Amino acid sequence: MELAQWLDERLSGRRDVICQTIDKGSHRFTVYYLSNAIDLTMLQNYVLRPLLERSPTDAKQLHADMFVNNTFFPALSKLARTPDEAMNGLLDGQALLCVSGEPAGLLFPFHQNAGRAVSLSENEKTIRGPKEAFVEDIWTCLSLVRQRVKTDRLVVKEYAIGYESSTHVMLLYIDDVCDPELVANVDKKLGSIHTKRIQDSNFIEEFLDRRFSPFPIMLNTERPDVASAALFEGRVLILTDGTPSHLIAPATLLAFMQSAEDYYQSFFFSSWVRMMRYLFFFVSLILPSAYVAITTFHPEMLPYYLLISIASSRDIVPFPALVEALIMEVAFEVMREAGQRIPSMIGQTISIVGAIVLGQAAVQAGIVSAPMVIIVAFTGICSYIAPHFSMTLAIRFLRFMLLLTAAMFGLLGLLIGIFFVYIHLLSLESFGTPYLSPFIPYNKQQAKDAVGRFPWPKLIRPKR
Repeated sequence: MELAQWLDERLSGRRDVICQTIDKGSHRFTVYYLSNAIDLTMLQNYVLRPLLERSPTDAKQLHADMFVNNTFFPALSKLARTPDEAMNGLLDGQALLCVSGEPAGLLFPFHQNAGRAVSLSENEKTIRGPKEAFVEDIWTCLSLVRQRVKTDRLVVKEYAIGYESSTHVMLLYIDDVCDPELVANVDKKLGSIHTKRIQDSNFIEEFLDRRFSPFPIMLNTERPDVASAALFEGRVLILTDGTPSHLIAPATLLAFMQSAEDYYQSFFFSSWVRMMRYLFFFVSLILPSAYVAITTFHPEMLPYYLLISIASSRDIVPFPALVEALIMEVAFEVMREAGQRIPSMIGQTISIVGAIVLGQAAVQAGIVSAPMVIIVAFTGICSYIAPHFSMTLAIRFLRFMLLLTAAMFGLLGLLIGIFFVYIHLLSLESFGTPYLSPFIPYNKQQAKDAVGRFPWPKLIRPKR
């Protein structure tokens, strides 16, 4: 069956598909494209005009020039050998040319996708360093990476995942720098994904990682400089069309505690800030649980005057420390989520005013104590010290788990909970890389960029 006849049957009644037919002697040329999806000027100059100006009368010569020699049109084209391949290219926004008597067609990449220009990074801001961020168009993202990785050893593999969405996915790595086993592992997993649709990089992440763990094992970023740095370090980058957030693998626990700002400031300042980040990240995990455990089971650990102050503030509170902490934690989570949904012009003002008013009213009404408000507020602020939001979500979840164990067994329960978290971290791997690397197991070279950061002359090596 001719390709044009097959398409007419499948696309019957589709008002968004434009069909143009040109008759030249014994040949009929049919062009299909989606309305408002292609550049009509390019279609006119590089396809329609050559068809109208010259058309060989010899069918064999026509077939050779179009489908073999690729010399008939002055534009880049791709041969669609099967009807399904032609349909996928058409729905992807390409122009499709069919010739009478031919079961194959030619696809022209005259995309005119709706998209936004490269703008500032919203979620990974820095004071010094590049400001641009990825956008939703995968080809623009690839161009931003290539501007920074100017080597012929940069390998790009393409995939079309989702038999309904046919989402473009690209795997990038630098040959001779990245581990071949890592590349083979990721390539195999990407090729084995069978699903209807892929709408975001999180879909890819969940298909690649099916472990039941709150900790992410793939780093997502919207910064081209972070992505290119990961490629130079021997990791792989996965670009997904339709989202500005892309994936880096493997990723360790320490990778989620490193900010792009660390590499654009003095190594003295970067090391100091990073150590503070680790300290208060741990504080955000255990502070409410430790407060509940001490005030419930171990009040003798507190200084006398501090104990009297806490006891007097909790004298009119009708709830135990656990219920008091849960009320405040849940209220803080509600305000945090509501602040993200409220329009940006008034969201920050409402969240700040609401937190102050509700906290003061709750203390005056005797529902919660003032120390608990301070503990929860300080914990919430500390939780944002992690540069990557996916790690912040894991800590917010684990904080509730440790809170329950501390309320039941005191400091012993808190230590047991931390012990189980540590055991879980020891068991995690990110595509063959231990999650607690470079400390467990210890790697001297990689440890130079772990807790602190060494100066660049001692940190950068020609090959990892």
